[in-house]
Amino acid sequence: MNHRLITFTAKKSSMTNSGNQKKQIRKIYRKRVYYFCLTIVLSVCLLQFMYGSLYNFTKFIVLNRQIDKLEELNKNSIEKNNKLKTQLKVYSSHKGIEELARNNLKMVGKDEVLVLIKGDKQTRKD
Repeated sequence: MNHRLITFTAKKSSMTNSGNQKKQIRKIYRKRVYYFCLTIVLSVCLLQFMYGSLYNFTKFIVLNRQIDKLEELNKNSIEKNNKLKTQLKVYSSHKGIEELARNNLKMVGKDEVLVLIKGDKQTRKD
């Protein structure tokens, strides 16, 4: 009888060990699934960060090129504006108007004769 009791308790303890092992395996499996999901989420976050950084870097380069072009355009416009202001001052005076009339409109003053020299057709082609 004593022998039967020992085998019964041995079977019962082996069953509890089997149950504990299953619980431990489930815990390990749950941890693995948790870490796997966490790895996927962090990988997606890392990819999103890298994509955003690359996108912002390329946008930064494009915007800097546009700024450089606009600054050069502004500089050229300021120079042209200053040149036009000086021409306006010149043409606002009496002498400037007279110069404009003589050079562009082929006008002459009193007691002056306008002489125009026409070149040959061959000379104009060269």
